[in-house]
Amino acid sequence: MNQTIKLINLLLLITAITLTGIPTANADYSGNVCVNAELREIRPVSIGIDEEFILGVNLESCGSKAPKDITFEIISLPPDIMVTESMVTRIPELTYSSSQRYLTYHMRTTPDAKPGPHLIKMKLTYANTPIPTTKYYEAKVWVIGENAEPRISSVKTDPEYIYQGDTVDLRLGIENFGKTKAKSVSVNLDHNFKGIKASTIGTIGVNASQTALFKFKADRSGEFQIPVIIEYEDDYGKQVDEYDIRITVLDKKGNLNLASVKVNPVLPYEGDTVELTMRIENSGDRTINSIRVYTDHPFKGLKESFIGTLSSNEDGPAVITFIADRSGEYEIPVTITYSDDFGEEQIERKINLIVLESSSNTGTVITILLILMIIGGLVYNNYRTKKSKDEVIKQLMEGSGNSVNNRKQ
Repeated sequence: MNQTIKLINLLLLITAITLTGIPTANADYSGNVCVNAELREIRPVSIGIDEEFILGVNLESCGSKAPKDITFEIISLPPDIMVTESMVTRIPELTYSSSQRYLTYHMRTTPDAKPGPHLIKMKLTYANTPIPTTKYYEAKVWVIGENAEPRISSVKTDPEYIYQGDTVDLRLGIENFGKTKAKSVSVNLDHNFKGIKASTIGTIGVNASQTALFKFKADRSGEFQIPVIIEYEDDYGKQVDEYDIRITVLDKKGNLNLASVKVNPVLPYEGDTVELTMRIENSGDRTINSIRVYTDHPFKGLKESFIGTLSSNEDGPAVITFIADRSGEYEIPVTITYSDDFGEEQIERKINLIVLESSSNTGTVITILLILMIIGGLVYNNYRTKKSKDEVIKQLMEGSGNSVNNRKQ
């Protein structure tokens, strides 16, 4: 079997090796001095990433005279292949009794070796007349790689049922179904919510998994198909795969509500000091922080009240005190603000307030009316009392007259 057939067989076995001699202009030997190099083996045939292999080269004298001062060396080695032996071999003489020299090189591909052909260049030099003969050789070694295959294996959200306005913790399980490590793995979500869109999880081993963490604000309801882009590196370099997940956001549930409004006094008059008490209720199932209530009223006094934190199903008072320095009917805007993981949110409400005209004149009139009523009552009572006395006197007098008449009779 000649050299060409051997190379074809090696190519069929995924490892392609080419070894040819390229002599210099004076490579023709003088007399019977001749040396050839022949690649005998690469073992194993399939060379993987970060894997050891052996390259065997045979030196053979092809003339009738024993060659002298032979040097065989590796002059160029790919950066992702290492060799443990010396790359230069010197042989003083190839005698007939030892006409063959078998050179073995223990090599190894690096952990970051790239799949594909790798060219090893070698040089053979031996003494000849009138000048030394030099021949060049090349060995092509194919490195076989594997594909990584990181895919989404699970999708979990907290809360499990998402409502509009919720802050959502999203956990994506990423599992490697490939035959080599997935390195430098990063996961990106192409969503339009406010929040975190990228997560870096590093290396995922074969049949291993990692978790990509995200957080976002579900500021609107509906069904959303979110592209998930997974970037990683395997034996063949940088790769990008795209998948989709579906997220359902339900209609907005109650969170902060203006539960009740109390005004003291109930019907304030112009000039009164008014205490406005609003109870703010958290009817949702999550704690809300940094709650403030702002009333945009036109009076002199306080306009803002700080409540702080309300747990689920808890309420708290916002008390605003002001002087009702003008009368009229007012629609007062109320803004409830609070903070969550993505900044400040707010709720708009309105309340109605009636301020009566100044009570000073009305009070005077009422006082006068009360005095007049008292005087009238006294006069009437005096009149009734005097009338009663007159009637008694009259009756007494009439009684006396009757007695005298009776006596006369």
